Amino acid sequence: MDYANSLVLLSASGAARPKPSKKLLLIGAPVSPAADFPDLPQAAAEMDRIESHFPSADRVVIEHDRATPAAYLDSHPEQFDFIHFVAHGIASRTDPLDSAVILTREGDAYKLYARDIVREPIHADMVIISACHGAGERTFTGEGLVGLSWAFLRAGAQHVVSALWEVDDNSTPELMDRLYAEISQGTAPDSALRDAKLALLHSGTVYQKPFYWAPFELYRGI
Repeated sequence: MDYANSLVLLSASGAARPKPSKKLLLIGAPVSPAADFPDLPQAAAEMDRIESHFPSADRVVIEHDRATPAAYLDSHPEQFDFIHFVAHGIASRTDPLDSAVILTREGDAYKLYARDIVREPIHADMVIISACHGAGERTFTGEGLVGLSWAFLRAGAQHVVSALWEVDDNSTPELMDRLYAEISQGTAPDSALRDAKLALLHSGTVYQKPFYWAPFELYRGI
């Protein structure tokens, strides 16, 4: 399923966009910044799978101790066609702009907040937040769920894939691998996500259960 979050985003979608470069910004597998956010055992495997779908010249990978909030903001994210995070995520119901991607600690900072994401214009065809609760938890009239997905759409992304609830660290690399395999063949983002989910649904493994593939939804800004 995919959603267009708000009339504000719809009205902004007519702005001119540069020609897609098909470049990837992949950031994740951060160093655990706190006990509440332990290391993700399969994060490195997920990143390896994603990297394999892009030539080395067309990807920038920021990982481990370099995967800080400042590293994203300093990467000139507007130049990338795909932006993918492999990390923990949190959603704030009381203040949705406090929703954040959890990255490596640098000084006192380790959260890439939704409010900071909104301020950094991007032109990505797709942003994927491979983290828990990326979609947000609070709905606003005319806006839908406001959180990380909304922030990236408001920043200029055409599509955002994020999760409604907890995601599984073992099945997600498989889902993302299949998603990028479809995209590399020219499949549209919504169809690519659908096909990736169907692959798990018909896998004959424990991953066929909705818990493993259902949390990821596609949100569109046009």
